[in-house]
Amino acid sequence: QVLCSIPAEGHTYTAHLQLRCSALCRCAGSCRLAMLHHLSQRCLGRRCQAAALARGCARVLASSGGVEGRRGLSAGAPTQLLKTEMVDGVAVVTMLGPDGQFPWGTRVFEHRINPLLMEQVHSALDAAEREGAQAVVVAGEGKFFCNGMDLQYISANVSESTKIQTDAEELLSRILTFKVPTVAALNGHFTAAGAMLALAFDVRIMASDSKSLFFVPGIDIGLVYSPGMTELMKAKMPQPLWNDVLCFGKRYQCAELHQHGVVNAAPPSSQLVSKAIEIAAELKAKGKDAKTRETLHGIKRHLYREAVASLGRDVEDMGFASGTWDPTGRATKS
Repeated sequence: QVLCSIPAEGHTYTAHLQLRCSALCRCAGSCRLAMLHHLSQRCLGRRCQAAALARGCARVLASSGGVEGRRGLSAGAPTQLLKTEMVDGVAVVTMLGPDGQFPWGTRVFEHRINPLLMEQVHSALDAAEREGAQAVVVAGEGKFFCNGMDLQYISANVSESTKIQTDAEELLSRILTFKVPTVAALNGHFTAAGAMLALAFDVRIMASDSKSLFFVPGIDIGLVYSPGMTELMKAKMPQPLWNDVLCFGKRYQCAELHQHGVVNAAPPSSQLVSKAIEIAAELKAKGKDAKTRETLHGIKRHLYREAVASLGRDVEDMGFASGTWDPTGRATKS
């Protein structure tokens, strides 16, 4: 049972959604799909977390036809993937790392990019803007900051792959040009599109005592990264790294990333989030008021002009239908 509360037209619409897919026939699944669609449409804001859950559930039910199995919503399916708090003018967003997996099999704590996560990140950024945050910190729980695109979700929804890719690029562009300073507290591995997510932030902090990895394995999983993603990586990495990172999928740890300026600070893991908040607080003056925020937004758009011009625009299939990864989303072993 999942509780969805959706604010719209000055009211809150609440529904208890019974999602026991193992007991659903196709007809019952269709009825629940209709309910979920109705709820998501009542939300005035596209990025409402409840609407995100409703739309995500609807996608799963639509793709499974309501039949039992792994693609049905389990009783432990997560609803809240993030938490946000304000700390002296800094919005601190944490990607939660509970045990368990999504209905399509992806482990929640990998923070892979799928429609639910994207909707909730947008919601957190909306909230930061609404509350007048002067800077934003995003951190993760567990051993992953972000393990890339949710390849298991995409494999189950290949017809949606270009739309998912476009949505991911639009999120990257939004973070890249966000109107206040942004800081990524890299608690764990950040790979593939997760590496690009981290690179989209203004400042990256990584634990010096971490064994976390940064790499972009397109060559190993049969994906040709889009022009927008490529321009983003080129804009945020020194030229000597381009070939090894983009063409050969070389893996890097904190010390080497810090040396190359990809990571801006490297405190011990026990101080990672506090250091990120400290750096964000030092940058608050660059997001202090509406004029300053619009100025920063404009500067970023010009600084990253090539990436901004390409991200989310005329996105082509990167090869998801023929990708070379195993059922867990990792590169297939030869």
